[in-house]
Amino acid sequence: MRRNVGVARAVRARKERDAYQGKGAELNRANLEHFQTQMAAFKRELENFAVKHKKQINKDPEFRNKFQNMCSKVGVDPLASNKGFWAEVLGVGSFFYELGVQIIHVCLATRDANGGIIQFEDLLQYLRRIRQRAGRETQQISEEDVQRAIASLEPLGNGLRTVKVGPRQMLVSVPMELSPDHTTVLEAAQTHAGVLSIPVVQRDLGWSQERAARVLDALQAQGMTWVDKQTKDGVPAYEFPSIQLNLM
Repeated sequence: MRRNVGVARAVRARKERDAYQGKGAELNRANLEHFQTQMAAFKRELENFAVKHKKQINKDPEFRNKFQNMCSKVGVDPLASNKGFWAEVLGVGSFFYELGVQIIHVCLATRDANGGIIQFEDLLQYLRRIRQRAGRETQQISEEDVQRAIASLEPLGNGLRTVKVGPRQMLVSVPMELSPDHTTVLEAAQTHAGVLSIPVVQRDLGWSQERAARVLDALQAQGMTWVDKQTKDGVPAYEFPSIQLNLM
């Protein structure tokens, strides 16, 4: 008798557990459907917003960045799209493609001068001049636009990458991988008006002469720094044009 009671209790408990699980699955489905409905409504609102503020999105980089952040929350990337509703409404289907081509042009045109590394401030100045000559001066661009354009070029294997050196963002367009030592020296150059020497690196960073020379020579081999051996004290000076340009 007791055995039958125990079996019945176990069966009842299993049925209750199955019922709870079924109810939980039902609630999950309802929540998912509600979420999907909300996201669809939000996307429609974004489309209406884009139509209403089209000119401001295209013209104002700060406004464009805020709009992009809103879109990213629901998995929409309108400014990088080449087709569909967003490209048609915003008229920016080729926005990042065009900007990316201009970035590559600047990198190639300035490589002999800076060794393939350029500060974002200088890059933006070059890009604004190019766009002004092309009659695009009313469509302002920001650092966020440049970052997104670079990211959109990644599938093409363009070799562009950004590095942070001290407080500044820099764009590297040469195959050389910058090590922590390289970026430390670049950061030190920012505090010395873009000019370093082996003794200065030793003093500022506490490095050995061999380490300082190795890192500076590696950067020189890539053209990122030039060596001036005709100094007054006879100590070779390593000049960093990518940093000096920004200080002019």
